Amino acid sequence: MVTVPHRSYFLYSGALADFADWDSPRMAGITPGRVPPPAFIWPADHAWCIALDVDPHYAGVGAAPEAVAQLVAHPALDVVPADPTERQPDYT
Repeated sequence: MVTVPHRSYFLYSGALADFADWDSPRMAGITPGRVPPPAFIWPADHAWCIALDVDPHYAGVGAAPEAVAQLVAHPALDVVPADPTERQPDYT
């Protein structure tokens, strides 16, 4: 368990393919079958990052401009590019 101000997280290091085993009995503090979704997903090469918080409709993706452009162009995804220097997207 990793605790930062106002949040606590389970820290998992491993292959994304092993996600189905994240709630195995060895993961102390997680009820089997009740694994929360990952709050942060960051590959070892740090080429991109996905961050989720308490809002179930929102996920932030940090990636190279080309990768973001591919996500925005994907017809099955609802993606809004965000510029950290601008007002962030409003979902109300």
